[in-house]
Amino acid sequence: MKHYNLSGKIFKGLAYGLVVLTSIFLIAPLIFTVLGSFSAYWGQTMFSRGLTLRWYEYVFYYYGHTIRITLIISAVTVLVNALIGSMCAYRLSISRNPNSKLIKFIEEVLTLPTAIPGVAIGLALAQAYAIMRQSGLLILVGHIVFTFPLIFRAVTGALRSGDFRAIDEAAASLGAGPIRRFFQVIFPAIRVSILSGSVNVLMTSLGEFNITFFLYTPFVMTLPVGMYESYASLRIEVGSAFTTLFLVLAIPLTYFLNRINKTKTM
Repeated sequence: MKHYNLSGKIFKGLAYGLVVLTSIFLIAPLIFTVLGSFSAYWGQTMFSRGLTLRWYEYVFYYYGHTIRITLIISAVTVLVNALIGSMCAYRLSISRNPNSKLIKFIEEVLTLPTAIPGVAIGLALAQAYAIMRQSGLLILVGHIVFTFPLIFRAVTGALRSGDFRAIDEAAASLGAGPIRRFFQVIFPAIRVSILSGSVNVLMTSLGEFNITFFLYTPFVMTLPVGMYESYASLRIEVGSAFTTLFLVLAIPLTYFLNRINKTKTM
C-alpha cells in the first residue's frame, strides 16, 4: 500500500511538473513579445535604449485600418455562419432519415473545408472570383467558407443529442411555420451550442492567415496579414506591438469560450 501511494505521488508530481514546464514553454515567448513591444530598440539587450510607446503609435498609424477591417470581417462571418450553419444543421437533423447516405454525404460536403488547406482555398477563390478581390468581399467569403464547419458541427451534435424532430413535429402540428419553429422552439434549446460555435468561428476568423494572404490587397488586409508584414520589415519591435494588440483581442475571447464550455457541461 505504501509503495502504491509513493508511486502515485511520484506520478502526480511528474504530471504537475510537466504541466508547469509546458505552460512556461508556451507563455514565456508571449511575455518576451509583450515586453519587446515597449522597447525603444531590441538589440543585444531588450531595453538598451529605454522604454517607448512609439511602436504602438506606428501600428495604429500605418495598420490601424487592419484592426477595424478584421473586426468587421470576423463579426459578419460569425453572424452569417451562425444563421446559415445552424439552419442547415436544423434542416438536416430533422429530416425523415437523418442517417441516410444522402444526408451523410451532404454533411461531409459541408464540412469539407476543414480537410482542405487554407492555402488551397485561398488560391481557388482568387482564381475563380478575381473580380471580387479588390472590394475585399473575397476575404469575407473565404472566412465564411473556412469557418462554416465549426458551427455546423457544434449545432448538429446538439440537435442529435435529443429528440428534436419530435419537438419540431409537435410545434408544426400546432401551426408553427419552419422559421417560427426554429427561432422560438429549437433555438432556445441549442443556444449554448450556437454561441459556443460562434465564439470558435470568431477566434478562428480573427487569426486566419493562410486564406487571407492570397486574397488581401494593400488597402484591404486583416490583422494577421499586417502582423506578418510588420515582422517581414525586420522591425521586431513593431511586430511585437502588433502581436500584443492581437493578444488583447484573443485572450478575453478565449476566456469567454472557456466560460461557455463550462456552462454547456453543467
